[in-house]
Amino acid sequence: MNDLIAPLVLLQLVLPLGLIVLNVLIPSASRVGLLLRGCAIGLVLVYLALVGLWLFPPWWTPWALAGLHALLVIWRWPRTHSRRMIWRVTEAAMAVMALSGITWVIIPPVVGRVMPDVAIDLAMPLGPGRYIVMSGGTAPAINNHLMTLAPRFADSRGQSYGVDIIAIDRWGLRTDGIAPVAADRYLITGTPVVSPCTGEVAQALDGRPDNPVPEMDRTVMAGNHVLLECDGLVVLLAHMTTGSVAVATGDQVSVGQMLGRVGNSGNSAEPHLHLHVQRPAAENANPLSGDPVWFTVEGRFLVRGQRLVVGQGS
Repeated sequence: MNDLIAPLVLLQLVLPLGLIVLNVLIPSASRVGLLLRGCAIGLVLVYLALVGLWLFPPWWTPWALAGLHALLVIWRWPRTHSRRMIWRVTEAAMAVMALSGITWVIIPPVVGRVMPDVAIDLAMPLGPGRYIVMSGGTAPAINNHLMTLAPRFADSRGQSYGVDIIAIDRWGLRTDGIAPVAADRYLITGTPVVSPCTGEVAQALDGRPDNPVPEMDRTVMAGNHVLLECDGLVVLLAHMTTGSVAVATGDQVSVGQMLGRVGNSGNSAEPHLHLHVQRPAAENANPLSGDPVWFTVEGRFLVRGQRLVVGQGS
């Protein structure tokens, strides 16, 4: 994720700020045009809030920008005077086209936040703290795991409905610094991972090194992990820190039992917990190749940008 910081800041901060400033500086042909233009920019901000990877700046930034935008439109309102009819019609038509295009684009991430039929409800897999979901939902714009539904990812298809979770502080920041290389400067590093269901450990792996951010180890995609069999389904908790896995293959586990601690092992660019549910893989197949299953956590369908508060983190 770290190699995305610069382009994300450009797209998620510089672009909307530029639109907000230009909306104020460029005179509008009418108040109707100003309103339509303002609505189009407002939808851009909503879209960025829904689909953006708000690593830095934090998750509340687009809402702060929306507030600034609204205040500037209100300030501009009494200072806007109608110009010639041709300019008013042209501006209104362009604004309506922009609104239509943005509305069309914004529909998938909105619909992707609606909970589908689910097969299993899990308990919270993390210890006390504040968290934010970085990938989750039913639309590719908000859940990058959905790309593994493609045939070429058959060996890891089980992760297709998965979620990624990181920790944040009360200000919405996830780390000490903007993009540190050291994994231990990420707030989620070392957070306890506990069993979200009662079942048996189908596979437990430890000993994989933690990656320096943003490097990844694709030799063992899940890194240090625990694979559970619960009620006929398989649950993966991946990317734990080396030396922390507290269970072994064949162990019986109950809800809330310690499994390990969050780290940055495997195919992980920065510390986070990966969680997914799947059906058992075929015999002799890759354990992660089973069909994916939608799930909830404590009755909540986890989607990008959703914030979670657990125990003492409140």
